[in-house]
Amino acid sequence: MDTEEALDMESRIIEAAKKVFVKKGYEATRMGDVAAKVGISRTALHYYYRTKDMLFDAIFGQLMDAFLPNIDIIMNEKTSFLEKLPKVVEQYVSLLQHQPPQFPVFLVSEFNRDPEHLYKALMKEPQRIQPILRLQEQMTEEMEKGLLKKVPLIYTASTLISLIVFPILARNPLTDVFLDGDETKFKAFIEERKSFISDIMLRLLTPDE
Repeated sequence: MDTEEALDMESRIIEAAKKVFVKKGYEATRMGDVAAKVGISRTALHYYYRTKDMLFDAIFGQLMDAFLPNIDIIMNEKTSFLEKLPKVVEQYVSLLQHQPPQFPVFLVSEFNRDPEHLYKALMKEPQRIQPILRLQEQMTEEMEKGLLKKVPLIYTASTLISLIVFPILARNPLTDVFLDGDETKFKAFIEERKSFISDIMLRLLTPDE
């Protein structure tokens, strides 16, 4: 197998592994599951990745890139947090629209399963979380200046995440019960919801007059 073929096979393995891990979770995934998804033998898979941990580490960076949208451009704007907020919401909602519904649950479960391991893996490339840290820093500064209401960051983050993630997780029942089972209507609902989420967060964080 030449270099180009080897790189192609590795890419196929990574893509297959992401789908299997997200669908089944780390604990339930077997190397044989990934090999079957790729269409190769377990022996061939072991040539590239000898253990499940090695394979998971290989895909973790890509999974985090998918979970942490690129908000560098937004953070570089000389604007207030409240002006940035709708753009951040747009980024996160659009990102999750293109991921499997199980994706947020998978990441949360993996952080709970082995947080130290994942934290170390994440900090191998700390630039991934720098925009989020900058956003947090700007919020803290503006709260101290009275430009934002002083709301504990854990409340702000958990409220925003739940507003964005819950409809994605509950996609099927929401579509069946409220939208006549019409996927097109669900997509329209998610698009309309972006401004709804931004409005709730702006109301939460805008200082009282």
